[in-house]
Amino acid sequence: MSEEKRWNGKPRIELLGIGSLKHRQLKANLFQALSDLSLNVPVREVTDIDELMRYEVAGIPALAVNGQVLFQQVVPSVEDLSIVLKVLLSGSVNQKEEMLRQAAMTGLNQKGNVMKNILVPTDFSRNAENALLYAAEIANKFGSRITLLHTFKVYSSAGMFVSVESYMEKDAAEHMLAAAERVEPMLSGGATLESKIVRGDAVPVIADLAEKGDYSLIIMGTQGASGLKEIFTGSTANGVMKNTRTPVLAIPNGYRYQPIKTIVFAVDEEGISHPGITSVLVKIARAFEAKIHVFHQDLGSRDDGIDPTVDIFLDGTDHSFHYELDEQNINESINSFVRDYQANLLCMVRRRRGFLEEAFHVSATTREVFDSPAPLLILQDEG
Repeated sequence: MSEEKRWNGKPRIELLGIGSLKHRQLKANLFQALSDLSLNVPVREVTDIDELMRYEVAGIPALAVNGQVLFQQVVPSVEDLSIVLKVLLSGSVNQKEEMLRQAAMTGLNQKGNVMKNILVPTDFSRNAENALLYAAEIANKFGSRITLLHTFKVYSSAGMFVSVESYMEKDAAEHMLAAAERVEPMLSGGATLESKIVRGDAVPVIADLAEKGDYSLIIMGTQGASGLKEIFTGSTANGVMKNTRTPVLAIPNGYRYQPIKTIVFAVDEEGISHPGITSVLVKIARAFEAKIHVFHQDLGSRDDGIDPTVDIFLDGTDHSFHYELDEQNINESINSFVRDYQANLLCMVRRRRGFLEEAFHVSATTREVFDSPAPLLILQDEG
């Protein structure tokens, strides 16, 4: 039997919830993580509504360690919980960073360089086709399964023929077959293609499938066709970003695939909550042997610079750090940096709230969708 470790400082773990399915899953993952780490740390469950109201959380279930709320309304994996618990229940800052680095590398090595499933929504427009071709290049690097998804919505009225829906589905099936015939010969390395046609609104259908289908990445265009087909505009891409925890790679209108050699990772001063956030970025950088330039626009005395977790969770990649003191619009600064370094990919982190949103009064990532000179990879950090 392994020796149990007791940590100094009387660590506190509080599980906030009311017994929902997510709450039970979080509890199970938490106890499994503690068991895997041989940690003897008591867990206090907070279920009383009045007491829950005293916590500053946006929703439940939630997990707090030593008074710090780490996760809320999400169920992190056992692996991610193990990494975070190791860090927060360890000693000095240096020890924490080293343990976190080792844990991050262990997790990445265990998962390998795999990106099993890629979701590609399409309306069969030219830009959606470009997104599919881009997805094929990514899939070839990882042996991924691409799911080509088309959604359609029938707005019925008293005088509408019932056959309209069947016509739309038949039309979509013909386009799907044509797309498969064009793309499948380009696939290699074990990559495959499947198709799905689903009736419903694009954003909730895409978000729901991404959540339930274990997709590592969503690749989609930011502008599409009109007519009978689903109108696939930047607003759809934005809606998906806001309603899924899956990373989204948005391909600008008219962009043609270029090998990924240079990546710009634009960051604020906030840390990254766990290595799962950057895993897709790290996998892409490794697979393409790309250099990551971490860009941060310094906002002056109130700016804390680049958080150490950024460096830690990019370990194993070729990356460098760049600070810029500039009073111009953050959006313009990022795009200028992307052009100066001739980057093939721009990456940003979307948070519920952050300085980027405050700077724009709207989401910076939302605005980047419309004018980024390179494909934009959005990582979701709700921690």
